[in-house]
Amino acid sequence: MTAKDALLEIGCEELPASFVPLGIKQLQGIAEHSLRDHHLVFKSVCVYGTPRRLAVCIQELAGHSPDQERRVLGPSVTSAKDAAGQWSAAALGFARKHGLRPADLQIENGRLCAVLQLKGVGTRALLAELFPQWVARLEFPKTMVWEPTQFRFPRPIRWFTALWGSDGVLFALAGVRSGRWTYGLSQQSSKKVPVAQCGKYVGLMKNQCVLVDPAARREAIHKLSEQAVRRVHGQVLMRERLLEEVVHLVEHPAAILGNFDPVHLQLPREVLVTCIEHHQKFFPVETGESHKLLPHFIGIRNGVSVHQELVREGYERVLAARLSDARFFFDQDRRTPLAAKVDALRGVTFQKDLGTLFDKKERVKALLDAMAQKLNWGETERGQALRAADLSKADLVTDMVGEFPELQGVMARLYAQADNEDPVVARALEEHYWPITMSGALPGSSIAAAVAVADKLDTLAGDFAVGLIPTGSADPYGLRRAAVGILRILEAQSWPLPLEWLIDKALTFLPKDVVTSRDKAHQDLLQFMQQRLAAILEERGFQHDEVDAVLVRIWEIPETLARLQALHDIRTRPEFGSLASSFKRALNIVREANPKGGMGVLHPHSESGVRADLLQDPSEQALFQTFQNLQQHLEQHIQGGAYGQALESMVTLRDPLDRFFKGVRVMAEDSSLRANRLALLTGIVRLFLRIADFSKLQNA
Repeated sequence: MTAKDALLEIGCEELPASFVPLGIKQLQGIAEHSLRDHHLVFKSVCVYGTPRRLAVCIQELAGHSPDQERRVLGPSVTSAKDAAGQWSAAALGFARKHGLRPADLQIENGRLCAVLQLKGVGTRALLAELFPQWVARLEFPKTMVWEPTQFRFPRPIRWFTALWGSDGVLFALAGVRSGRWTYGLSQQSSKKVPVAQCGKYVGLMKNQCVLVDPAARREAIHKLSEQAVRRVHGQVLMRERLLEEVVHLVEHPAAILGNFDPVHLQLPREVLVTCIEHHQKFFPVETGESHKLLPHFIGIRNGVSVHQELVREGYERVLAARLSDARFFFDQDRRTPLAAKVDALRGVTFQKDLGTLFDKKERVKALLDAMAQKLNWGETERGQALRAADLSKADLVTDMVGEFPELQGVMARLYAQADNEDPVVARALEEHYWPITMSGALPGSSIAAAVAVADKLDTLAGDFAVGLIPTGSADPYGLRRAAVGILRILEAQSWPLPLEWLIDKALTFLPKDVVTSRDKAHQDLLQFMQQRLAAILEERGFQHDEVDAVLVRIWEIPETLARLQALHDIRTRPEFGSLASSFKRALNIVREANPKGGMGVLHPHSESGVRADLLQDPSEQALFQTFQNLQQHLEQHIQGGAYGQALESMVTLRDPLDRFFKGVRVMAEDSSLRANRLALLTGIVRLFLRIADFSKLQNA
C-alpha cells in the first residue's frame, strides 16, 4: 500500500506551561520507538504542542507492516516424548497453543521451537491500537481523574484527532472517541474544524489562529515584542527561562506594550524585574545602551489583536497594584537596619529538632570560625565571614521577602548596601545561597564561598542527624544540590579542607540531644558526599573504576581531583596495565595472609619491616632495592602534589614485581622467609594505596 501521513492530536483543557515541553519530548520518543518496534517504515516524526493540545505528525508512514517470522522456544527435547516415543503432554500443549502440529515443531538449542509466520497488519488498523497506547504512556508530575474509566492525565481530555492520510483512525479513550476534526483558538470559536489531510495540519491550525509549533510562537513573540517597543525607543529584556514559559502559555501570541508610574523606578532593579517577570509573566523594557529600566513592559496575550486597550488597562492595573505593594514593603523594611532584624530570627523555626534560624546562624558562625583557623585567615577575613553569617538570614523576616520569597539573599544584599555594610559582606549575603542549581554560578569571593559551605554543611549535617536523608529520587530539602554546591566550591577555592574534618565539625556544633549516633551520621553523610563527588567526576568523563580507585578515601577535594587526573592520564600506557595487575596479585596475597584484616605483618627488625639479610633470591633483592629507592622519590612527589610524576616513578616497580612473582614463592615453608616476603609486599601495597586503590581498575 502507498505510504501516507498520519496524525494524532490530543486536545485537552489548558496544561501547565512546564508540562507542554515534557509532553512533546515524551511523545516524540514514544512514537518513534513504537513505530520501529512494529517495523513500520516512516520518513520523520514531528511533534507539536500548545497549552491545549499535543500533536504528533508522521510523514510517509508505510501502509502495511511487513510479514514477520517469530521463533518461540518451548519445552526441552528430553521432555518432548515419553518412554514409548509418544509426544508428551507438554509438547502437545505447546504445539496446540501456537496452532501447530507436533511434527511441525523444530529443535533449537535443545528445546522445541515453534516457528510462526505472522502476516503484516494494515497501518490504519494498527494505529487504532497504537494511538491510545501512546497517550496512556505519557507521564507527568501531576495527573487527575475526571471521568468514569479513571484514566489519568494532567487535564481533562476533550477530543482526539486521528487520521491516516485522509481516513479517520477510530479508537476511544478516557470516554472520548477519536474524530477527523479539531478546534481552533478557544477564544475565537468552539466550532469543530475538519482536518482533511495530515500534511496540511500545521497550516490549517495557523489559519485557525493556533501556532502549534513552539519555535514559531517563540519567533512571533520576539518579532512582535521588538515591534511594540520601537515606539518607546527601548529594547525588551527577554530572559530565556521566562520566554520558554510564555511560549507554552499561549497558542497565538500577541504583544501589548504597557506602562507603569515612573515613580516606581525608585525601587531597586531586582525588585522591579521580579514584580514584572515572576509575578505577571511580563517582559521588562530597558534602554539600549545603559540598560536602565524604562516605565514600560511587554505583556503577551493569547489571541488575536482585538480589544488591546482593554487588555492593556487590565495589565497595567494589576502590575500597578503589585508595584505599590512592593514599594510599601520596601519602605517598611527600611525603617530599621538589617542588623536590627537578626534578633527576630529567634521566633522562626528552622527545623523542630534543630531549633530556630537564630540557632542555625550561630552554628554557621562557629563552623566558619573553625574554617578560618584551618585556612589561616587574618582577622579581617575572619571578621567579614562572621559578620556575613550573622546577617545571612536577617532578610527572611522582612516584609519584602515574606511577599517575594524568591528575593531572599538579594534583599539582604540590598539592605546591607543601604546600611553601608562592608561591600564584601553585602555581596556574601546574596551569594551564600549559590549555586542555586546543580550547575549554577558559584560565589564570587572567598568570604561568600566560606559562608555558603558552612551554611550548606550545617543543613546537611542537621538533616542527616535527625534522619531527613534523601531516598530514591525524593529530595524535598535539596540536600543533593547542597552537597554538589559544597564540592564545587571547595574545588574552585582550592581549600585544603578535608571533607571528614568539615563533617565532624558540623556535627560537633549541632544540639547534643539531636545527634543520637554521631558515628553513623558522620559515615552516612560522608558516603552521601562521596556519591555526589563520584557522579560529578563521571559526568566530566572519568571512568567509574578510576573514580572508585581514588575515592576509597577522600582527601582534600583539589588533591582528590589531582590524583584522579594523574591516574586517568597514565592508565592508557601499556606497562601500567601489567603493573596494576601485579598490585592486585600482591594485595590478594597480603589479604589472604591476614584474613582478619589489616596490613600489619611487618617484620620488627628494620624500619621498613623487611630484613635485607633474609632476601635470598636476586629477584626479591632487586625488588627491595627498587622499593627503597621509590619510597623517597614518591614521598617528595606526593608532598609536592606531583601525582603524575609519582605514578611515573611507580612504573619502575613493574619489571621487578614480575620477576619476583616468577622467581619467588611468597608463602614459603620457612616462617621467617614468609613473613619477610609478606612484609615486602605489604610495604609495596601501602605505597600504591598512597595514590589510589589500583585493584578497583577493571582492565588491570
